[in-house]
Amino acid sequence: MVVRLFIPPGEGQHHIVPKRPDPLGANATLQYAIVSSTALAAGYTSFAAKFTRRVTPHTKISKTALFIRSSARLGIWALVAGAAVNTYYHTRFTSIVVAQTVKEPTPAKLWDKTEKYTVDDGCLAGAALGFVAFLPTLFMRRPSVSWWARCVGMTNIGACTGVVASHAYFQYTGERQKAMEVLEQQRQRRTLEFHHLFWDKLLMAKFDLPIQQYVRHNGIFRAYHLPAEVYDAPEKFGLSPPATTESNATTESPGAAEKTPDDRYYTAAPDHAQHLRNLSIESIQNEVKGCEREKQAALKEAAYMAYEISRKQYEFCHADFPTEEDRQTRMRELQLMNVAFNRLRASADELDRRVLIGKNWLRQITAWNSDDARSGWLATSTLCDPETHDPSLSIAEMRKFQDQLTDEIRRFEALVKSPAKQDVEKREKWKTDLDDARIMLRAADQVVFELEKKAKGPHKVTVKVVKEDTPPDNLEPEKP
Repeated sequence: MVVRLFIPPGEGQHHIVPKRPDPLGANATLQYAIVSSTALAAGYTSFAAKFTRRVTPHTKISKTALFIRSSARLGIWALVAGAAVNTYYHTRFTSIVVAQTVKEPTPAKLWDKTEKYTVDDGCLAGAALGFVAFLPTLFMRRPSVSWWARCVGMTNIGACTGVVASHAYFQYTGERQKAMEVLEQQRQRRTLEFHHLFWDKLLMAKFDLPIQQYVRHNGIFRAYHLPAEVYDAPEKFGLSPPATTESNATTESPGAAEKTPDDRYYTAAPDHAQHLRNLSIESIQNEVKGCEREKQAALKEAAYMAYEISRKQYEFCHADFPTEEDRQTRMRELQLMNVAFNRLRASADELDRRVLIGKNWLRQITAWNSDDARSGWLATSTLCDPETHDPSLSIAEMRKFQDQLTDEIRRFEALVKSPAKQDVEKREKWKTDLDDARIMLRAADQVVFELEKKAKGPHKVTVKVVKEDTPPDNLEPEKP
């Protein structure tokens, strides 16, 4: 089977509707309804067995039949109540929240295929076995329970058995422990999201009164137990930061964009092996899927914006403006639309970069876990042949780093030798920064040396290194 049942709308597109790890199933409401109704039926049967005269004074019924009938009735009530609450929750709360940041949320699905077995598979298998066990009872003479109660009750009991057995199996294999770790991180990030929702009064006004109370309870009382620092820097606690539309992929200096805890000038180099060990395949897959959806939406919107820009350009070039103010207004319209188009394309490029890196991580984790050969680690591309490609542009970019690091080394050396009192106090820090800069320069030299060996020859590298990173204003008018 390998399916997930009752996928909620907007799953994985917002922190308020995280995608649950595959072994745990897509929607917990189904499991809660089945297990709780069966447990209540068992408790009611135990109670009725002790007080038969009060429960069924005029009917003689066995414990098994009473358990099946109770499971049928309670199961129907639990499923109806669970479906009603689940529908209200997603239509009046999560769909509104997701629509604030996602233009095209994914709709709810009855079922969806997956690559791994889930608790939902065990639920379906158990329900099928319960239904098969019901069929022979159709030939019973004078049964004490109606046929529909036997059908629903035994199917509900079988589904409960399948759910519990699936959880036990995944607990034995260790998949449930890993999934629960991911789920706990999702819950912590989701609790933090309630804090932001509570303080967004315009969004709160769109909710019904019960939803407002629900958000207030989670945003104040549950989020109150989180550390105060988590609201400003959630990444320090292993939580993803709030999503932003601006890209921070490029920096002026390698490692200078953010400071390390000891306030060094350069950010410490990451340990890729440790990074791969800490990654979760489930979370990366969800991130890649989300980035692909957002990239397609950004490209679609950029294409529409390009069409609108060309239409307005045609109107501008073929129109007679009555006043200079009207002409200036139309020019500003074109300028702002070009800025919006540039930002949409930049966002799509950044999302494409994140998808590429995420897929590389997934491939490397899979190859590492399976002891695959070196070929399983290497990135593949249809744009170039790594064996014959001339990396001239890459060499030019690395030479920019060489020039930049050389200038910074000279600056740090001058600061270390400075006799000024205010410089003496920071001398130790600058010595550390100087050592880091020298290490990075040696690394840049080594990379350039290796790339030049693959190039056709150092004398054939004719790419001009441009100091200006930003294009002219007439091409990329980013500032209106």
